[in-house]
Amino acid sequence: MNTTPVIDPVRQEFIDMYEETLIDLIEKSDESGLSEETERSLRVNAMVDTALRVRKDLDPLLANKLKSLENLKDYKQYLMSEFRIFGFVSKPSAARIFAEYLLLSLLNEFEVDDRIDFDVFGNEMNLAFSQLPDDYKDLRRIFPWGRLID
Repeated sequence: MNTTPVIDPVRQEFIDMYEETLIDLIEKSDESGLSEETERSLRVNAMVDTALRVRKDLDPLLANKLKSLENLKDYKQYLMSEFRIFGFVSKPSAARIFAEYLLLSLLNEFEVDDRIDFDVFGNEMNLAFSQLPDDYKDLRRIFPWGRLID
């Protein structure tokens, strides 16, 4: 049985930030009645923006690098490829899985690895990966789960 993990304040903060960003993007969108593809794209953009904000807050060196527009664009592209798969994760679990993944990637950067609940991913990530367009599969950046592959 797949139970919802206990969400600690850090995870909850990531989820809240993502959901607020998504709501802002939806409100700015001119479309009425978003298509599935547009909604997916907005979810990915919200994840990228949230991840960028979190990483800039935690890493002053990165924040300085991102002051260059070109670097920001490159980094956004990098994050887009990394988070594209979340657009194919079911809506109810997208925020939770994103929070877990963001936590995983941040702790990985700081070489801490004791707070990741891999059970939260279940088989959903494999299913999402199988639905991705081929150009994203070629990137293979976030698969298999838990190992970031360049």
